[in-house]
Amino acid sequence: MFCNKCGSEVKEGEKFCNKCGERQLPDMGSIVFARQNKYSGCLIDIKIYMDGNLVASVGNGKEVTVPASIGTHKVAFDLWSGNSITDIEVTKEHPNIKVVFKLGMGALTSKPKIVEIINL
Repeated sequence: MFCNKCGSEVKEGEKFCNKCGERQLPDMGSIVFARQNKYSGCLIDIKIYMDGNLVASVGNGKEVTVPASIGTHKVAFDLWSGNSITDIEVTKEHPNIKVVFKLGMGALTSKPKIVEIINL
C-alpha cells in the first residue's frame, strides 16, 4: 500500500506513514470526475451525488477528486433537465479511477453521460 499524502510505500496495517507521518485510511481510493469540455450547456454545473450524498459540482472542462472507499458506489449525475445513475466500483487492485463524463444533448432533454472509466 502507498501513503495517501506523499505516495511512499507503507506496510500493510500501519496507521501512519514513516516518511511524512500522514495518518493512513485503510481501503481508500479516489474517483476523479472529469467533465469533457463542450460548447453546448457549458454554463451549467453538473451535481454529482455518491451513495446519496452531494460530493461535487463540476463545471465545463473541469475535474474534481473525491475520496472513495473500496467497494461499489451508486453515483448520480444531476442536471435540471435530466440525470443519470450508475454503479462505480473502486477495487483494491484499482483504488484510483477517473470517470470522464459529458453533457449528452438530446432532442427533448439533456442529461449527463459517462464517456469512459479509466484505472489510474
